[in-house]
Parts: sequence; C-alpha cells; structure tokens
Amino acid sequence: MTRPTSKLRCFDLCCGAGALSEGFRRAGAEILGGIDVDADALRTARTNHASGRWEQIPIEQLAKNLNQWRSHPVWEANTILAGLPCQGFSAAGNRDPDDPRNVLYRHLLKIVAKVRPSLVVAENVPGILAPPNRWALSSLERGLRRLGYDVAVRILCSVLFGVPQLRKRVFVVGISEGSADWVFECLRPKNDRVSVRAAFKGLPATKEIATLSHTFMNHGERVRAKLVRMKPRGPISYRRLVSNQPAPTLVAGHRALPVHPKQPRSITVREAARLQGFVDDYAFEGSRSSQIVQVANAVPPPLATTVANAALRTVPHRRRIFGPVFKQLAGHDSPEVRRRFTRTFISFYDQDGRSFPWRAITKPFPLLVTEILLQRTNGELACREWQKIIRLVPTAHAAANVDLRSLGSCIARLGIRSRAATIKRLGAWLLEIQKGRVPWHFDELLQIPGVGLYIASAVRVFAYGIPDFPVDSNAFRFVSRFFNVPFVGKKSEARQIREFMVRLVPAKRCREYVYGFLDFAAAICGPRKPSCDRCSLRSECRYPRSA
Repeated sequence: MTRPTSKLRCFDLCCGAGALSEGFRRAGAEILGGIDVDADALRTARTNHASGRWEQIPIEQLAKNLNQWRSHPVWEANTILAGLPCQGFSAAGNRDPDDPRNVLYRHLLKIVAKVRPSLVVAENVPGILAPPNRWALSSLERGLRRLGYDVAVRILCSVLFGVPQLRKRVFVVGISEGSADWVFECLRPKNDRVSVRAAFKGLPATKEIATLSHTFMNHGERVRAKLVRMKPRGPISYRRLVSNQPAPTLVAGHRALPVHPKQPRSITVREAARLQGFVDDYAFEGSRSSQIVQVANAVPPPLATTVANAALRTVPHRRRIFGPVFKQLAGHDSPEVRRRFTRTFISFYDQDGRSFPWRAITKPFPLLVTEILLQRTNGELACREWQKIIRLVPTAHAAANVDLRSLGSCIARLGIRSRAATIKRLGAWLLEIQKGRVPWHFDELLQIPGVGLYIASAVRVFAYGIPDFPVDSNAFRFVSRFFNVPFVGKKSEARQIREFMVRLVPAKRCREYVYGFLDFAAAICGPRKPSCDRCSLRSECRYPRSA
C-alpha cells in the first residue's frame, strides 16, 4: 500500500470536466489524468490539465484491464479521486434504482484493491444517503474497510468554504494510515459568505464575452416576459437568483440554468462557473448545452481544495493530538484505572449527583443551547431561567425565528444578554446547513459558530450517548492532580487530554460517568481546597504525595 507523502499524486475516475482534479491541483497535487465516457467533459479536463492523461474509457474497462496496462498512470497515483455518476441518486435525476451507474463503485473498489493508494476520495449527491440508495454507499464503505482503509463519510456544504452556492456534496474519504475522521477535523470553514453579486463582479450583465463562455441564451418574447415576472422561489432550474445571497444548488434541468438576479435571462455558463468556484481561465469545451451540464454536474473546486488541504494536514494533526501531554498520560492508562474511574464517577452521580433540569433531557438542540448558556455561568443560577428559555427555543426553527427582546430578557437575568443573538444565529445556521438538525460527528459540531471542544464533546455524550469527554477547568485540575502532570492551560493540551480521557469513558452509562466526573471534580477535587479525606481515589492519586 502506497505510503502517504507530502505530495498528492492523483488519478481521477469518472472525472467529468475535471473539477475534483482542479480542486486538488490548487492544493499543490500532481494530476496524473483521468477517465470518463463523456467526450466533451474529457476535452475540458484535458484543456485545463494538459500534463495529465485523459481517456474516454468506462471505469469497468479500466478495472478489468488494469493488470495488463502496467504503464498506465493510475499505478503512479497515491490518491484516487472518484466523482461517480449521481443520476440514480439525485433529486434532479431520474432516481432509477436499477440504473447500472449505481453500482460503478464496485469497479472503483477493484481499482483501489490493485493500486493500493494511501488516500481515496469519492463524492456524490446527498441523495445517496436516502434510505432507498444507502445500500450503495454502505457497500462502498464496507468494501474500502475490507481493503484496510479507515473510512469516514460527511455531507459538506460548499457555502462554508468560500463558494457562493448552497451546494451540498457527500464525501467519502478512505485513508490507509490513521483515522479518516481527522481529515474532516482538519477542514477550515470560512466565516464570510460569498453572494451572487460578489461572484458576478466584473462580468458585464448586458455584454457577451464569447472567449469566457459568457454568452446569453436567445429567449423568445414569451419566455422573456415570463422571466421578467420570475420570483426567487420557483422550479428547480428556472428560478431567479438573489443578488445579496448565495445561489441555491445549480442543476442542469432541461439544460436551463437559474435566472439572472436583474436581467430577463438565464445565467451564462461563465456565471454558473463562478457560482461553482471555477476561475475564469478554466475553459469549457463542447456545445453550450454540454458546457451547462459539465458546470452544473461539477463539484465546486474550492470545496475539493478544502478536502485536499485537510488530507495534507492529517499528519501534523496526528502529532498534535498525540503530543507530549497525551504521551505522558497514556503511560498511566490501565484496566484498573478505567475500572476505578467508572465505579467512582457513576457511583458519585447516583448518590450525590446534582439535579439540574437539563440532565433529564437528551434532545440535541435544547442541550446545545444549554451548554452555550452554561459557559462561564453558575449552574444553580442558570436553573432559574432555563425552562423559560427552552420553551422559547425548543428547536432550531424556533430559535431562528425567536423574538430577540423576549429571549434577551430571560437571558439578561443570567448576566449574558448577548447570547440571545448567538442562539438566534445558531438556529438560522442549523436550518440552512443541517436542515435544523444538530450533528453528532465531532468535526461537524466544531463547524458550528460558537461551538468549541467542550461543547462539541458535551453534546455528543449528553445528547447522543456517544462516549466522549468534555474538557474544562475541572478536567485540567483533576487530571493534573491525579496523574501529576503539569499543564499550562492551552487549547492544544485540552485536545490531548480529551483524546486520552475519552478512552476511559465506558460505552454503557457514559452520560452518568461524565456528569459524575463533573460533580466529583466540583465537590471533592475543588480548585482551592480539595477534600482529599473524602476522595475514594486518594490511594491512587498522586496529588497528596506531591502537594
């Protein structure tokens, strides 16, 4: 199996117009070439990546003949990219369960089994996660795992990564060494949204530029009159864009792109390419209708660049989370420590645990709001207003539409009025990016504005019952004392403490374990005068002997 290197050498299967390759090229990857069955798309890929070898052959043929084609550039790849056809899964396609393209992943697996790259990146539409289609994705995941890859799957929204479009794609990442989750932990979302107006800046709205594929469709008078009346909401293809917002997902339904925000015409190929994040010197080959399909079917190159850069960051990321603090702590791990911690913290929770109202619920959004409220806030004080606040914002939809004055008056009594706006923005963000759902993956939680290491871990364990460990001042203090490991209090240390402590959390009753730890650390292992005489762990603890 090819070892990871600092240089990605990529071969692109079902490459289309080469958008996935373009994204990886921007991250410094070497593009060796690709295959597809669409002649125009291959011409586009070849035009923009002239050094690669681009062939019009089916993926089935490559998989079948690869052993005989020993000089093929795919053998030199340490990274396999795959934009497998999505028509059988897409809401804009026919969603035919018997579409033969739905099983092309089998040939991807055959190629991966022979080439053994260190990194595999496949992408598709979110529809592949729907119950009727999930079998295909599950089969791909299982196949990669059987080949020895660690696999992670995420939906990424391109608007979070500098693309002026609310386009979501499913990414499947398999890596030969380490955890595939690390790739998604290393993503770098952007805070600023790019609007349609910003994307179109510099392109004349009423003048064509043929060399840029910026030419207008010849709409008939009746169609033009209809387009004049077109509103922002409408059919999936013919809908008017809004200047100060990102575009909705581009599709090529009936070869018709969305309507220009100001003009009575559909947008041009170049305008669509800008909404996808293509640079202007990326040329598209073939007829206008072919170019529309190529652009609309593409993964946004900036999104692909983000994934490529994240993959390159996994090696230093691994060094950080398994750094000197983790190594010191790992030397103290033992089955006996795990048993003692489990008995102590769960028993303490059962007998002396604090009775906060939020501990009786497991709904993700109220718990997420609770953790935001509890930042730098006394739990007993928060109890006074908690029920009123949760009644106002029980869901992301309610939070996005809440009256700030009403919410602010409740929160002001806790001394944190500014968090009313934070909660409202949180609801709006979750509605737009996650359809109102609170994600459970650690990396996805970290993408939410205002969510850090502690809140991400807390939501995972308290809302979803996933063994995790939220690291706060209690954790720093207890771990430092018990294991006699000094800390400075840096975020990098918190990440390493979490990586160690999460291994000690039991799968059963993990909520009670963590709540018990928080209560134990507050009542027994307090910041100023720890009650060592009452501590059931004092015989193992190193603090009394070193104090």
